[in-house]
Amino acid sequence: MKINFKDIQPFLLPFLVIILIFTFSFVFLKPEFNAVLGINRKLINDKKTLANLTNKLNSLQGLAKAELTDKANLSLDVLPAEKDVPRNLFTIKKLAYNNGLIITNINIAEVGEISTPSAKQQLNKNEILPSLAISVAINGNIEQIKNFIAQLELTSPLMKANNVFMTHKMGSSAETIINLQAFFLPFPQSIGKTEQPLSIITSEEEKVFTKISEFTSFKDEENIPDLPVGKENLFTP
Repeated sequence: MKINFKDIQPFLLPFLVIILIFTFSFVFLKPEFNAVLGINRKLINDKKTLANLTNKLNSLQGLAKAELTDKANLSLDVLPAEKDVPRNLFTIKKLAYNNGLIITNINIAEVGEISTPSAKQQLNKNEILPSLAISVAINGNIEQIKNFIAQLELTSPLMKANNVFMTHKMGSSAETIINLQAFFLPFPQSIGKTEQPLSIITSEEEKVFTKISEFTSFKDEENIPDLPVGKENLFTP
């Protein structure tokens, strides 16, 4: 069938006008459409954030504030948020005095390695926490030294005896060098997001808290009689 141009001519102009209207509308109104879509997406995200914050608030309201504060303070007492060299020394001297030991030398390595939040310490593959290396030379009998090490590992702040080197002398006395690790918390990589859900304390973490709640903690105001210390060098590597 042959189409006569004269037959469609009355419809051609309105059709072109409609096409032009749609074309110009798309060009000029596209930013507004995108803005509306962006606002809609933001509203959806805001609703999700509000729901997360509501759940977080409900969880916080269900916590016992006093109990949570006590647990946090106890955890930081055992594992300080930063290096606490004076308290490490205080604990070592206090336990040495309690066990009748004589400290002849204390060396602390890498004291200034981490001094700001931006500084980083490279951990070994099997390490979880950063630590400070402390070497203690003491005189005493074997039983005194064994008690000293056992008590040290159950006293805050958290320290661990890695190596013990003993040189026997006359009688039952022995000079012993103990290499310790004094642990502390690393600086956080971020402070977290407000809308992040609360981390639930697991049963394993509760067991750890129960264990550290039995740690002994010496207060700085406790007085220690002058101990016979031969040398105390904080900077010897």
